[in-house]
Amino acid sequence: MTAPVYGAIVGVGAWLVFRAARQEAFAGSLRARGERELVNRHRTNLAIVGVDEKVFVARAFIVVVGSIVVAGSGSLLLGVIGISVPLFIIPIIVLVAPVIALVLLTGQLQTQARQRRMSFGYALSSYLDLVNVLLAGGAGTETALYAAAKTGDNWAFLLIRDALDRSRAERIAPWDAFAQLGRVIGVVDLERIAGSMQLAGEQGAKVRVSLAAQADALRSRQVSEIEAAAQAATERMGVPTVLLFTGFIALLGYPALDLVVGNM
Repeated sequence: MTAPVYGAIVGVGAWLVFRAARQEAFAGSLRARGERELVNRHRTNLAIVGVDEKVFVARAFIVVVGSIVVAGSGSLLLGVIGISVPLFIIPIIVLVAPVIALVLLTGQLQTQARQRRMSFGYALSSYLDLVNVLLAGGAGTETALYAAAKTGDNWAFLLIRDALDRSRAERIAPWDAFAQLGRVIGVVDLERIAGSMQLAGEQGAKVRVSLAAQADALRSRQVSEIEAAAQAATERMGVPTVLLFTGFIALLGYPALDLVVGNM
């Protein structure tokens, strides 16, 4: 082989290697961008549930790949046992399966985060009541905040204690730490309470009165949510009763209707 042929072969090989490297870099960039988008969209939910971002990304990757494998294997299995599946449906199933799996995964995360925020709201209202009691007893604002946070041992009180410890370590006001925590875990009530505490601390307002008002408002909203959930559950319970009654009427009326039709 002549030198130009060797040169052409080397050039084609180098071009293929360069193209593969560019495609790999592009795929890696897309994958990293998708991971960042997924994490940014559910960052507050991950924070309040306590799931690490890398763990969630790995779990999402496993779910997506597993759904593709299951969808492809299921389509092949249907063909093996004799159930004919149109060829144009198989790619659709393979493409739709990971989307459904990812939606179910993120939906489960959102449900857990919503439940955790409700639990945090209950703990926060109790915490505010304890702070009010300590303030009424003559304790200082920071002393009451720290002492009330030490009375609970569940995860919500642990988050509050960590925020207060961080405020001491970073030499910032406790309400600033509460505001940061509220933004991280997506609890608007905590940010609102932090703003009220900041206003009371900087403008000399009554801290105890402000926190008592916030606790009453939070508790009233929680009671309204509980009543609404109970009312919705009651309405859902009425549907099976109506269906049961309809079936009972049909069961009683069928013999008479059959007798009438048979005599005609």
